[in-house]
Amino acid sequence: MADFSLVQDLEACVLSGGLSRRMGRDKALIPHPQGGCWLTRSIELSRKQGLAVHVVSSHSSHDLLASALDGVTCRSDPFPGMGPLAALSAVFGKTKALGLLVMPVDMPWLESTTLDQLIGVWKENPSVAVVSHDGNRLQPLFAIYPNDSVYRTTMLLQLASDQLRMLDWLHQVPYQTLVLPEALLRNANCPADLTVLDE
Repeated sequence: MADFSLVQDLEACVLSGGLSRRMGRDKALIPHPQGGCWLTRSIELSRKQGLAVHVVSSHSSHDLLASALDGVTCRSDPFPGMGPLAALSAVFGKTKALGLLVMPVDMPWLESTTLDQLIGVWKENPSVAVVSHDGNRLQPLFAIYPNDSVYRTTMLLQLASDQLRMLDWLHQVPYQTLVLPEALLRNANCPADLTVLDE
């Protein structure tokens, strides 16, 4: 578990507003092998780090589930269906935390040690984003982003120009990468992925 005194200026943001079209059912509510569902698993991992959690979603069922949990704030996705960068704008500037640990609800293989590693790198230089990398590509939805004007202003300007890609935003802000095992950073997007999770 991370040192509470060192992560008190870090909060978590769980992005849970996707439409789950390829999965055919709400991914956030799929049972997780270690208990609960994918949404509560993501919240649990963050809370084990001592972090307050923001859940961003446009689904009322997520709000009902998450709002009953300690240390969790639910925020409506301000731009439903417009993607994760737009959803992230619901939290940036709405909290006084120095940084936001962002994680998607559909990355169910993440572990506490994975969060430990990301937080450890961020603590070395909290003014620069830390973005996970699976050895082949950046994974910008599992990252820590400083909650300061450099990142907020760039995000809002990009959204105002209808540029919705996270990678386009990253090209405009400072960041470093942290290479993590590809197996932990997989996204579960379709029913076939569930059999891998259960193994």
